[in-house]
Amino acid sequence: MIRLIVTDMDGTLLKKDNTISRRTIDALIQAQVLGIKLVLASGRTYRKLMPYAKQLQMDRFGGYFIEVNGIATYHLASHTRIVHHQFQKQDVMQIFRCLQPLNLEILGMKDDAIYDYIPPTIMKEKEAYKKQHHLPDDHPYTAGAFRFMEDNRIGYPFQYQINDASQLPETLNKIAVAYHSDELAKHLPKIKALLGQDYWIGLTSPAWLEIMPKNVTKGNALKQLAKELHIEMDEIIAFGDGENDIEMIQAVGYGVVMENGLKQVKQFANHICADHEHEGIAEIIETMILGK
Repeated sequence: MIRLIVTDMDGTLLKKDNTISRRTIDALIQAQVLGIKLVLASGRTYRKLMPYAKQLQMDRFGGYFIEVNGIATYHLASHTRIVHHQFQKQDVMQIFRCLQPLNLEILGMKDDAIYDYIPPTIMKEKEAYKKQHHLPDDHPYTAGAFRFMEDNRIGYPFQYQINDASQLPETLNKIAVAYHSDELAKHLPKIKALLGQDYWIGLTSPAWLEIMPKNVTKGNALKQLAKELHIEMDEIIAFGDGENDIEMIQAVGYGVVMENGLKQVKQFANHICADHEHEGIAEIIETMILGK
């Protein structure tokens, strides 16, 4: 019996336009009506998750967030947030100094702020991209997981361009590395060699790499949450698409990977469902839980 539904956001619950389909919203609300709890497990912070939670009526049913790959949990019913882990300044400095010579965009993410290092060559490319795509003058240069330039100001209202690690704050939630997928793939073995012993490293999309404190994963956060809720791991279904979903997919009784998910993630799935543009989550919930 399924008692908990856990879903990643980007590339999983959300379509390319950052919306949830009506069919999927209805399926997840109907599941909650049956008493099944819903968890949004994401690389996003609670600020970027809250609008979707309201659409899914999670405050009404007492849902949860697993934020930033497991650094915090958030209870919608009580609006209680517990921060479990963060990067400290010494780790942040080490990571940035290892990554800077690679000529990649490096982003330090905090609850409401992004600290963005863009090498001069990439900045020139972004300036040309901005003109080519007729983006507004105030559009941020910051990369996103699925876009070369993403306007993240709703979730991260404070965005800072930095030149070196000394301009970073005392703590960060995570560090991301972004650029074209072929360039990122070329540098990935070196990044893992430099930092893989001390930190969790994984691709959430082909053009977006995330670095987290060691052992901070969605899977570990989910195990802790399930323990608090007295729910067994085999009573949980989880949906994902990126490497930051692997531990979560492995930990639950029924792990589902989207058809659009990364190849290296699919090997851990119990099932591959339709992609995020074709309501894969709704199809599974309707079949397994709602009996349609």
